[in-house]
Order: sequence, then C-alpha cells, then structure tokens
Amino acid sequence: MALTKTSITIPDDLLEEARAASNNFSALVTEALKEYLRRRNIRKAMESFGSWEDREGTSAEVVNRMRSKEGRDYAGRAD
Repeated sequence: MALTKTSITIPDDLLEEARAASNNFSALVTEALKEYLRRRNIRKAMESFGSWEDREGTSAEVVNRMRSKEGRDYAGRAD
C-alpha cells in the first residue's frame, strides 16, 4: 500500500487527546478514517434498500433499460 503524507487542521484539544490515546498519530487517524468510511458505506447501502420497489419490471430489466441508449438519455446526456 502506497502512503501519502498530508497535512490536516484539527482543534488543539482533539490533537492532545489523540496523542494521549496513541503514540502513533498517523495510525490512529488511518484507523478512525477507515472506520468512518466503513460505517458510511454501510449506511449508504442500507439507505438504498427498497429503492427499486417503485420501478416496473425485474431488477435485471431495470438495469438493462438503464444501460440502453434511451436509458442513458437523462438530462440530455446521451452519448
């Protein structure tokens, strides 16, 4: 895994608490960010449950319709 050095701005008290919790700030931030993204992805997936219920046809038919040229012509964006 490639690593990238970056700079962030956080409140002093949060930095002090993070440093007290771990002597490896980068690892702590990495772990926290992974957990945040994992939870966000789960939330997004759960919010999408049932979103196909109001569409006509099977899931495969809906997807095939969306993949067709006519299906891509939303907001005038067809190829």
